[in-house]
Amino acid sequence: MRSASRSGVVTISNLPCNVVDGILGCLPLKDAVKTSILSKDWRYKWVTRQELDFSDEFFKSFKEKQEAKAIIYQVLLLHRGPILKFKLGGRNLKSCPDIDHWILFLSKKNIQEFTLYMWSDNKYYLPSHLFTFQELRYLEVSECLFHPPPGFEGFEKLISLDLQHVTFVPATFKDFILKCPSLERLMLRWCTDFDTLEIDAPTLKFFDFTGESKSICFKNAPMLENVSVYLSVSRVLPYPSHVCSNLTKFFHYMPSLKELDLCNSTLEYLIMGGVPESPPTALNNIKSLRMSDMSFRNVEQVSGAVYLITSCPKLQELTIDITVSAGNVVEPVVQFLRAQSISCGVAKLLQRVEMSYFTGAETEMEFVRFILASAPVLEEILIWNVAHHFHRSTQMMDDEMKLFGRASPNVRIILEVFTEEDCVLLEPEEVMD
Repeated sequence: MRSASRSGVVTISNLPCNVVDGILGCLPLKDAVKTSILSKDWRYKWVTRQELDFSDEFFKSFKEKQEAKAIIYQVLLLHRGPILKFKLGGRNLKSCPDIDHWILFLSKKNIQEFTLYMWSDNKYYLPSHLFTFQELRYLEVSECLFHPPPGFEGFEKLISLDLQHVTFVPATFKDFILKCPSLERLMLRWCTDFDTLEIDAPTLKFFDFTGESKSICFKNAPMLENVSVYLSVSRVLPYPSHVCSNLTKFFHYMPSLKELDLCNSTLEYLIMGGVPESPPTALNNIKSLRMSDMSFRNVEQVSGAVYLITSCPKLQELTIDITVSAGNVVEPVVQFLRAQSISCGVAKLLQRVEMSYFTGAETEMEFVRFILASAPVLEEILIWNVAHHFHRSTQMMDDEMKLFGRASPNVRIILEVFTEEDCVLLEPEEVMD
């Protein structure tokens, strides 16, 4: 048995270095270090590992955070060669000088991917060494103070930037983005409030924003394909009627847009100042539209949703997440939707619609009527909710929907009902002609 074991070790040792590195890279760091006991030849093979992960699972394996920090120091001091991917974060990790030392060490390691998650009320000030990572392609940080030094020349190779709960100066952040000429993905979640968030990024393809901003403008985004904007309700303020349409400003220049994801607050922001007679050309290529937290008791939201749906000539998929709002002002919404249902065939390419948290309220049913009348190639409408949240039985909704006129002869409506206890999907009821 011993000779077989030794033979196995020798066989693995004879593998090409890149294969061995690949094997070690697939192991958790602790297990990779343990390979040092296999033989004398393997004692330091792990020290060339190109990916180091000191995330939450790593810190959970130590009772004392000082012990975890000591291990990180030991690993970095023994390491040889480049470190392409480095991840640091955990519930036990607080802002401390040790992180400064580790980042200084990494500045000489050709880092391509850097992730830092903090779990502290006191945000960590990112040191200037981080902004010297010239090979950086992916940067992801949270709970930090983000202030590039005056001499910062940019991240020429940065492709993806993900900031969560990060504090920065909005004016300098705009300059920072301009110094990232290869940026394709930008995610900002609950960072510094913006008065005006202006996106000028010629290579950007994906943009995801959740937070507060009084104004958003995609000034120059010719390659942008996917946009998700969730504005905080507190910053969506009424504008004077003479102010030009926010739709025009928002969709200033992004001719490649294909997927759009908005919440109700963003929708309200967009229709402030009215909607233009000629829809923005940025809507011309949208194939997928999602609207979350939609209130079908709010005529402004419903009219804004209908405007977007009918202004996207290539729209194929529509997803609406419904929220139940207070009040009982439904008549204006009903009248508006019934008026729209007269215009048949306006959603010429729409194929699939999903409506979640559907209650069966009159306004929601009228919206279904509008969709059925507007989509000549519609294949499916999927409607679902938890059982006791429906305002009426699925059979009643089934019977009523069968009476709605349909532009598409082949459309089917699927009602999916979940139970509150186990949220098990029941057999769907199909509403067929």
